Amino acid sequence: MTGLLPLHGVGSRSDLPLPFALVVFGAALVVVLTFVLVLRSWGRARWTEPRGRALPGLTRLVDHPVTRWALRLLVLAANVVAWVALWAGPDKVSNPFPGFLFVWVWVGLVVVSLLTGTSWSALHPVRTLLAWRAGSSTTTPMPRWGVWPGALALAGFGFLELVQPDRATTGVLRWWALAWLVWVVAGTLRHGGAWLASSDPFEVYASALARISPWQRIDGVICWVNPLRQVCSTPAPRGLWGVALVLLGTTAFDSLGSSLAWVRAVQSSAVPALAWGTVGLLAMIALVVALYWGACALLDRHARPEHTPLRSWHRLGPSLLPIVVGYVIAHYTTLFVLEGQRVLITLSDPLGRGQNWFGTAEWGVDASIFEHPSLVAWLQVAGIVIGHAVAVVAAHDLAVRWLPTERQMTAQVPILAVMVVFTCGGLLLLFAP
Repeated sequence: MTGLLPLHGVGSRSDLPLPFALVVFGAALVVVLTFVLVLRSWGRARWTEPRGRALPGLTRLVDHPVTRWALRLLVLAANVVAWVALWAGPDKVSNPFPGFLFVWVWVGLVVVSLLTGTSWSALHPVRTLLAWRAGSSTTTPMPRWGVWPGALALAGFGFLELVQPDRATTGVLRWWALAWLVWVVAGTLRHGGAWLASSDPFEVYASALARISPWQRIDGVICWVNPLRQVCSTPAPRGLWGVALVLLGTTAFDSLGSSLAWVRAVQSSAVPALAWGTVGLLAMIALVVALYWGACALLDRHARPEHTPLRSWHRLGPSLLPIVVGYVIAHYTTLFVLEGQRVLITLSDPLGRGQNWFGTAEWGVDASIFEHPSLVAWLQVAGIVIGHAVAVVAAHDLAVRWLPTERQMTAQVPILAVMVVFTCGGLLLLFAP
């Protein structure tokens, strides 16, 4: 993205105190040992129903109209300022909209979802306008098609973020913003809030990751919960596995597209870079889908007959979410820390006239993270490894529900193999020279 720092340019292979081959081997070993440990620890599902410590006082505070509307209007105001910058601001690096979209929204939603659960559904600007008009809650059940439209929209956003030429210019972003507006508004007018829950890429993204937040609502009450219990006990909407795999595929292509080998191949080829990027993005998504689907198909061969109608690629979809979070931590921490500050600075002057709307225009960026490249590199490794290890635990707890006891190990080996491939592949792509 023009004007933004490389997503993972602080930590590198050379910043790891161990040989990189040993790091990759150790990561794969951690995933395998995690599988062996959980296989030996329990043969029946432990997390079959949502449960946690109810916090009625916090619920009353969060649900109070003053609190809810103050937060809604704050989020709405930030979006209005960003859109003013997009349509009336200069087409320069100082325009805050690209950073607002690619950093505050795309990466910030992960932070918001992990720390506050499903709050984004209530704070979504379009939902705020709907609630204002209706004067009541806009909560609606998930439609029958699940989140498949959201998976498609997320693939489109991945194209914008990683492939679209001049993607950080206002001319390009205006067209994409209009496309998003038509997609969201037209669908919402037809289907109501259900369309946002199933089709808006940002709400689908936030809601998926909110499943592994320790803050969850159970029977309307905010509870402090075990995130893995929530992942394993809450029914997954149709297409959740597709959402997770689109996110993994686009993140993998992000690393591949940043590697020197890819850049050299594109620059030395007569094929346009746009074609390279499009095919590369689709190929990475197709690869992760094929690996996951194939492993699940092998697992289904061992399932009890009464469980075969609902395939395991749907049942195991929630177990992919910890991997998504791990990849986000590994890929975008640097970007969020550094460029997130820059957005706060530039947002004070959305029109590019030297103004200071919020008193932050004169602030500087704290770049002290550059002083700790080894710490960043280890954080990247830990994000990927821990994400996959947690995914193995969740997948096991879900899989044992429809696997005969004597086949639990054999049936899950293909899923374990895919997790190891994802772990090693993620590290190799992330630290590609």
